[in-house]
Amino acid sequence: MKTGMPYLIVLMFLPLLIIAQEVESQYIEWTGDDEIANALVGAGIDCAMNIEFEKAYTFFDAAVQKDPTLFAPHKFLANFSKGEKKAYHKEQANKLVEGKNEVSKLYVSLLDIKWKDNEENARKQRDETWAKMHELAFDGRFVHFRYAQTLEDDKAKLAEFEKLISKLEASDRNTGHVHNLLGYLHYGLENKAEAKAHFEKYVELRPNGYNAYDSMAEFYKNEGDVENAIKYYKKAVMHYPMAQNAKDELEALKKKVEEAEAQE
Repeated sequence: MKTGMPYLIVLMFLPLLIIAQEVESQYIEWTGDDEIANALVGAGIDCAMNIEFEKAYTFFDAAVQKDPTLFAPHKFLANFSKGEKKAYHKEQANKLVEGKNEVSKLYVSLLDIKWKDNEENARKQRDETWAKMHELAFDGRFVHFRYAQTLEDDKAKLAEFEKLISKLEASDRNTGHVHNLLGYLHYGLENKAEAKAHFEKYVELRPNGYNAYDSMAEFYKNEGDVENAIKYYKKAVMHYPMAQNAKDELEALKKKVEEAEAQE
């Protein structure tokens, strides 16, 4: 009996070991062997999650020039592009994701969804894909963030974003992009004080970006506070002169002020 006990213990715990292996979280395989290209991809993802698409494009474009074997920047560039350029980046993303894990393949498969044919069906496909990715990459921060955005119920979204903030804070990661979406969610629910607090936190956490100022400006614009809206749109443009939305909004608000003054 004594000699058989270790084997018995192993047999008892074997199912648990198998389950532990089965539920190991996957991650999108963003990176390759080139450290500079990897850093460019990381910077691009950060900008993309913060809705700084103009800046994200430049990082992803630089990444594929530095390391042509990466599928992820091609996927993003396909999202940001049109026509032949979009088709090229989609083709490259599909080719380069071969041999990667299932989460990576699912991520690239989002490019195959045909939005023009049936938007409702396309949205369902997208949501199901992100849900499947979240099952496989339940510990992935990017996947969690994007999955939470697909949830239809606002309370469910709030709950997921709060969970994500806890996860990010536990690993000393920036939570600014989550505060941004929480700001918009609370504003939509008429929780304006909470919305403003989240936008202010976003500005605090991302002082050198430009979308935080854009979001704060939009809050003031929606509240009818044109002076503060102009102030924050100016800050957005100051931090990134190519911030197109801020430039357009700033021009429109200045025109509105001029028209109002002319009528006085």
